[in-house]
Amino acid sequence: MNLTPETILALAPDSASAANGRKLATPVRWQNLDAPTGLLWGQAQGSGKDPYLVGVDLNGLVSKCTCPSRKFPCKHALALMLLYASHPGEFGQAQAPESLQTWLKGREQRAESKEQKAEGERQKEADPAAHARRRAAREKKVTDGLAALDMFLRDLVRDGLAQASSRPYSDWDTQAARLVDAQVPGAARQVRRIPELLGDPAALLTHLARLHLRCQAWTRRDSLSDAEQADLRSAAGFPLNQAEVLARPGLQGHWLVTAQFTEEEDTLTTRRTWLQNGEHHALLLDFAPAARPLPPGYPLGATLDAEVCFAPSATPQRAVVRGEASVIPPEGQRLSASSLDDLLQHHAGLLARNPWLERSGIYFLQNVQLTTDGLNWHLLDDAGRTLPLRPADDRQPYLLLACSGGHPMSVLGEWNGQHFLISSPFESAGNA
Repeated sequence: MNLTPETILALAPDSASAANGRKLATPVRWQNLDAPTGLLWGQAQGSGKDPYLVGVDLNGLVSKCTCPSRKFPCKHALALMLLYASHPGEFGQAQAPESLQTWLKGREQRAESKEQKAEGERQKEADPAAHARRRAAREKKVTDGLAALDMFLRDLVRDGLAQASSRPYSDWDTQAARLVDAQVPGAARQVRRIPELLGDPAALLTHLARLHLRCQAWTRRDSLSDAEQADLRSAAGFPLNQAEVLARPGLQGHWLVTAQFTEEEDTLTTRRTWLQNGEHHALLLDFAPAARPLPPGYPLGATLDAEVCFAPSATPQRAVVRGEASVIPPEGQRLSASSLDDLLQHHAGLLARNPWLERSGIYFLQNVQLTTDGLNWHLLDDAGRTLPLRPADDRQPYLLLACSGGHPMSVLGEWNGQHFLISSPFESAGNA
């Protein structure tokens, strides 16, 4: 494990935790600094009488601390890792207290249980008859749900889009709930988007047309290739079968963690992590219920020695890492620059093969400026072309303007067909 201040601070949940972690990363604030195999632990003096017991499992950089903070990792765990990176000679080899050893054993047992569960799923999938029955039952539900959706869409258009805004919100919510019951959560999510498009007839019609196309494609799925069927099932909301993906050949190599985006939608928090290896781009997805922490992620800017397996798709992006990825010393990988034309042409090519594609990335744009028309933000290139921008939050555009001084800059991000989403300069990796 090659820990550097950059990879450690990339784990910080916010800038305040990073700043406080740096302040605490001095040996005089700690007792019993030790680093037995696979673990860092120590005791940090806090505001109370007793010091906080802090541990970091180096297999995944997961931490545990007795402080009351609800952030993961907390400032004490960040400081412990920073200390190990800057003062390794201060660490001994003493075994951790029993509470930390119990925690570490619990993590190992959960990892083994997860592997056993995955093996059980693989064995279950290996029973062709049972798998066929489960698949047929779900497909029957999906077929009925999408047929009802298509009828709803036809009625909506027949009544006229001008009448759509007068419908109560319960109409959209009820239709989405029916799709969830029919095990088509992907379509349900798109139905919930309809109310936000009611003020833009062109965007609304495009959205409804794509939903109709999804319904029609499902009725003709047997005529599609295996990769196209996989994309359609993903769009419908079929969960990714990780055992099936991991059974496919993987791509072993050194992957740069280029960007991460975390978003909350309804009751789910989603984290998208982009990896890059030469011309290959891999998208890792992690999920957590609202108000629950996401599983530990990979440090931004880190280089991973990992084997990446891609999910079946006509436009392979979604991926799963096989086994454990190890952080290795950075290799100075540089991302290939794209122009706005390159981005649009690349996305159009992907969309032609997979009409359900929601986003593509990761794009490294050089010599672009941030502009606004007073309502919306855009990226402007040196040829005068613009690209609509969706800021991650209200502060991001002003931080970018402050960093660039209003001059051309380089940005890293993803494109969803309508807006460019920037990974901020404080979070992006490589040469962005």
